[in-house]
Amino acid sequence: MAQGILSRLGFSDKSKQAAEDNALSAIESRPNVDKKQLAFDLFTHISYMASMATAKASRDVMFRYAATLNLSSTSYFMDINTLVNRLKYDYSEACRAVADRTKEHDVSSLLLRMSGSLASGEDEEEFLTREAAVMAELYRATYETNIESLRKWTDAYSAMIVSAGLIVVVSIISMMIWSLGPGMILMTGTVTMTVAIIGSWTIYIAAPKENYTRTAGLTATNQIIALKLFKYLVPAGFILGALVTVLTGGQLGIGMIIFGVSLLPSGVIMNRDSSRLLKLDADVATATRMLGGITDAIGTTVSDALGKVDRRSLGSLEQYFRRLEVRVRSGITPDRCWDHLIKESGSELMERTINIFWDALTIGGNPLVTGKTAAFFSAEISLLREKRALVAQTFGYLTVPLHAAMVGLLIFIVNVMQLFADTMLSDTDSVDPGASGASIPDIAGSSGFNTFANVNFEFLNIIITMVVVVFTIANAVAPWAASGGHRMRAGYQIGVMMIVSGVAMTAIPPISRMIFVTISAPAS
Repeated sequence: MAQGILSRLGFSDKSKQAAEDNALSAIESRPNVDKKQLAFDLFTHISYMASMATAKASRDVMFRYAATLNLSSTSYFMDINTLVNRLKYDYSEACRAVADRTKEHDVSSLLLRMSGSLASGEDEEEFLTREAAVMAELYRATYETNIESLRKWTDAYSAMIVSAGLIVVVSIISMMIWSLGPGMILMTGTVTMTVAIIGSWTIYIAAPKENYTRTAGLTATNQIIALKLFKYLVPAGFILGALVTVLTGGQLGIGMIIFGVSLLPSGVIMNRDSSRLLKLDADVATATRMLGGITDAIGTTVSDALGKVDRRSLGSLEQYFRRLEVRVRSGITPDRCWDHLIKESGSELMERTINIFWDALTIGGNPLVTGKTAAFFSAEISLLREKRALVAQTFGYLTVPLHAAMVGLLIFIVNVMQLFADTMLSDTDSVDPGASGASIPDIAGSSGFNTFANVNFEFLNIIITMVVVVFTIANAVAPWAASGGHRMRAGYQIGVMMIVSGVAMTAIPPISRMIFVTISAPAS
């Protein structure tokens, strides 16, 4: 069809190619999309279009609705509509043209299969339903593979952090035997910090990518409260912590405690919100399946079916659907009622599931089939998230005591060394060589033996402080990357680790001094 139109308009193959390139010029300059996030979005898109196909909607309607979703894969469907509307392509050829120009293999493969199906005249509902099932199987296999990889990397991360910490510990203890120069100390600290950074980054790469909160922004009440607390408390905590650090003569521990405390309120709220979202996402499959079945059984609208549903069976969604029914019966437009439900929940999965369910019904889709399609999509994602939580929660619980032990050990050993050096030097100064007939052997002058006189403890303390700060950030980012969620959850993890590090930096020096004085005191 497009070939004939372009031929009649005087376009040759080269002109056609140039017209395509002009219309699709944005594809080449489009930034790369995270493949893990793209797989989730493609699964959403195909499930959405499969639900729309139950209404026997035209291709124009399906592709136009698909181009309105807030997903990373939406731009490809917008390009298809561009070719259809501007160059009068049919949808089969438009899918082929976009597939030829995209660099993403998954997108290209899907669009080529779609092009072949549309060109052959195959029923859209049958094709899209089959593709949705295949996409679900592929996404499940990929997700479970990522979970297994994440499990291995979380175990490896714990071993890496312990090993990296022991490198510094052994280097510090080695100073009791041999004088290590500043270069060796710097190299040891750099290796330790690099290992921690690489470990946390690897977990971030290995973890599945998905959004729990809405990509459009935070809209639930507690999410907005957490965002406001973050905007006001965190800058104030940072400034106050820096000011206290300066006033106390460089006592970084107290400043870290203050800054960590400022991160906790918003982080605690977002942590609780994450638990709430997981419950909502697990129950939305039941809600859509039940609503679709009741609507089909009584042969009425979803608005009427809301009154027939036993809301106690909806679990955590009971209060949300009760308010939805009140709004619908108050005469508010159903589209606005469902949109408000999505914003009130603040869940990305709930938004996608309701879009699959409600948008298809608005154009005459089969309620029973639409409800099953939406429930299938939501249940798949929810079950996979539960498997991920088993790995992430265990790792998160392990990281806090591991961080406390490693940071505490580093600070304790350096303080004991410094106390021991100060005591040795003071004892050496108090000895009178002429008080005894026997000469005192010059141990410090022996080959390589070190009495800490040449150790630059100021430089060593700077390196240890840098290692502690890097450990604090790495041990906070790693559990957040493993569990996923909003960035403020990472702020919560950083706050907890900063408090642990700050307490260690503040409390361990006086404690180690008390222990050392007790041990070195002469027996009465």
